Amino acid sequence: MKVNADQKLPIYQVINTKLLIHWNEQIVKKEDMEYGEIMSYEYNEARCNVYDDRSILIQKIINSVYDTSSEIALINNKEEKPEAYAEYQAFRVEAKALADGWIAKKG
Repeated sequence: MKVNADQKLPIYQVINTKLLIHWNEQIVKKEDMEYGEIMSYEYNEARCNVYDDRSILIQKIINSVYDTSSEIALINNKEEKPEAYAEYQAFRVEAKALADGWIAKKG
């Protein structure tokens, strides 16, 4: 899911037992009627639990971008849409790296 913030968010944000994982930071300029042009940050976000194991983290990160039907369609159509399939595979690698980063951070 996409989220917006007025300030930079950490990659791993813990709120009680919830773990919010942020990646793909984009700076977005918006027009505000009162303040004129303002900048905000847009991220992809996965909502997890601090106790989730690696496989659950990876699943939640991937599912924050691709639902199960989309994943199946990408896999089944990899011959017809190799670019989309390659993007999906690259994102799976990124999801694993994000999960591994959290596991290393929490020790």
